[in-house]
Amino acid sequence: MKGMLSVNPRTYYFQLAALIGWTSLLRLSRLLQRTLILAGDRDPLIQAYNGHILRRTIRRSELRLLEGEGHFFVVTSAGRTAVLVREFLRRHYDDEEKAPRIAN
Repeated sequence: MKGMLSVNPRTYYFQLAALIGWTSLLRLSRLLQRTLILAGDRDPLIQAYNGHILRRTIRRSELRLLEGEGHFFVVTSAGRTAVLVREFLRRHYDDEEKAPRIAN
């Protein structure tokens, strides 16, 4: 896990290069699904303000910032992350339109 938490400069460079040429920002407002946005407030790769931008752009979204967590909060705080996801799904499961079942 130690190697996962360090930032490789080459990897970081390629991530930045990818961001320059593409954005989904203009399409996010078209999302109709309820959306849970999770972010670590100490993420060195994706700053917390990006979560706020997503929250304002995606209509039916909610943002949960994990205090003291970085980019790998799913690994370093798996239990806390699972609780947030579970609560979100339980809270919104009943008010969603039922999807048609696909026969086998």
